Amino acid sequence: MSELGDRLRAARESQGISLSQAAAETRILQRYLVALEEGDYKYLPGDVYARGFIRNYALYLKIPVEELIQLYRYERGRTEPIVIRPAVVAPRIRGAVLPNIFGVFFVVLTIAGLGYLVLRGVEFLNVPTNTPNAVATDATATIAVVAPTPLPAEPTAPVADTPVPVQPTAAAPVAATPTLEAPIVLGIKIDDGQNPGSWINVKVDNKSVFQRVLKSGESLRYTAQRTVWVRAGNAYVVTVNVNGVDQRLSTTPGDVVSFSWPPP
Repeated sequence: MSELGDRLRAARESQGISLSQAAAETRILQRYLVALEEGDYKYLPGDVYARGFIRNYALYLKIPVEELIQLYRYERGRTEPIVIRPAVVAPRIRGAVLPNIFGVFFVVLTIAGLGYLVLRGVEFLNVPTNTPNAVATDATATIAVVAPTPLPAEPTAPVADTPVPVQPTAAAPVAATPTLEAPIVLGIKIDDGQNPGSWINVKVDNKSVFQRVLKSGESLRYTAQRTVWVRAGNAYVVTVNVNGVDQRLSTTPGDVVSFSWPPP
């Protein structure tokens, strides 16, 4: 149970209104009204819809709207207490040791490679030079002839590889932008103070959802997927809000004005 649900139920029962009657007159599904009165917010379609349901239900029951919205935000924001349980299995530290083993292996491999290169360099520098050896045979000296060491061939310039033309690849398809849950959020408010209010007719996605007089200080809120349409009998005291942007319908008392979004 929640304080918000208790206040909604008490207001409805004090006026002798049944859940089915409230659902029919507010155009809110009965299961959503039950979820609001029971405080089971997980059964509501979303936060924007939930606040819209609360606003419409509160206006219907003639109880303060903003106070109930604040209650909803408070109750929706509460979380279960955090329970700290001891770990059953000791934390594994292998992940912290493996990087050190790989680092040592890499260092050893590097040192071995450098040692091999040094040894190869020393062998190259210490190539023995052949010297003529005198051999005595029957008192006749034989001089060994040393074959001349061939000079290393001059390095030839590397042949440049023929560039292979790269075939252009087709551009990857752009992912479609997901549709928002409620692209249009509509608010309607009557000015505070001494004024007769305004007769309001509202259509959401081409369906009529509201048609009666809003009194001074009263307001409405709806969400739509495609279009909204508003007709105000005394537009001088009416302000509409679409997705957070206010717009005054008229500056002349008594004007009858129609408003639609998106604009035609």
